[in-house]
Amino acid sequence: RSATNIMKGSPEMSNMFTLDSIREEADKSFRPVVIELSDGTECTLANLLRLPRKQRIEVTKLLKKLEKYEGSDKDDLEDDEVDLFLDTATEVLTIVGDRGKKLVDEIDGDLTVTMKVMEKWMDSTSAGEASGSES
Repeated sequence: RSATNIMKGSPEMSNMFTLDSIREEADKSFRPVVIELSDGTECTLANLLRLPRKQRIEVTKLLKKLEKYEGSDKDDLEDDEVDLFLDTATEVLTIVGDRGKKLVDEIDGDLTVTMKVMEKWMDSTSAGEASGSES
């Protein structure tokens, strides 16, 4: 096929997609985590790979700070580590959530809930990366 035929939309061109269909496919492969808030609204935590570049870089830097806590539970953390974890995780949730600030306000500094929300979001992000790399 020549580039001219493809540009003209010749009958040879069989792999035609709409941007909306590609977005829909990406939504299925890289699903967000949706958390219902107490007032019935939802906070959607975007998959890391679906964030705009600037936010993705910022969140990735924050996640590197959290790596040292991986596998820890709240009893393993010193007081200053708890504060650092909460501050960092809160910043991540605020960036990736469409209502991240509201979610963080409702969590109200509860370390265990923050860890669980982060765990659910990170599991979702990891699953999205895995399924995206297989195709």
